[in-house]
Amino acid sequence: MEGIYFYWFIWIAWIYTTFMMDKTRTRLIVALVLLFSIILSNKEIPLFSLTVNATILFYLLASYFIVSQKKWLKIIYYVCVSLILTSSYVTFKLFQIFDPVWVMFHPTFKLSLILLLLTLTLVKEQMLRVALVVITVTQGEIIYTLFLNSLVTDFGIGKFESLDIIAITVGFTYIWYSFENFVKWLDLFVKQKLSTGTVK
Repeated sequence: MEGIYFYWFIWIAWIYTTFMMDKTRTRLIVALVLLFSIILSNKEIPLFSLTVNATILFYLLASYFIVSQKKWLKIIYYVCVSLILTSSYVTFKLFQIFDPVWVMFHPTFKLSLILLLLTLTLVKEQMLRVALVVITVTQGEIIYTLFLNSLVTDFGIGKFESLDIIAITVGFTYIWYSFENFVKWLDLFVKQKLSTGTVK
């Protein structure tokens, strides 16, 4: 069932944000974004001859805003990264059409894994990892849809499969981010113990 991973990850994130995060402005913004994601997920916006999922459009605008806050050299780098990721996304989707046997089982997870590995390798800042995953999937869907639109009519941008890919990839980037923070904390803890002479 398409969309189940999206709703699953979003609800887990909302529960964590609402009940476990400190009561700050960031917590409020994150909780509202998550709720808007659910509310808009079944809405579609007509755009020329296509339809665009409202949630994915909302994500895309927010992601472009996040990237635009960086310095110009960083923006150029992230544009290059997004092009690499987008080309990987489109290649996988086209490969899925022309040679479906290789990606028959769990294509959503396979594509999410590819995006996850590339994102973790090329981007170090967590918020930008999230933004670039969203930009990648959206840009990839636009190119893929324009290609299919010449063959199939009434094909929209940002179906639930796309939201699943975003949710899975972003979810695992946060798991990896938590692991990175744990390693940093452990390293600092050991150094403190060594400096005080409590570890033999």
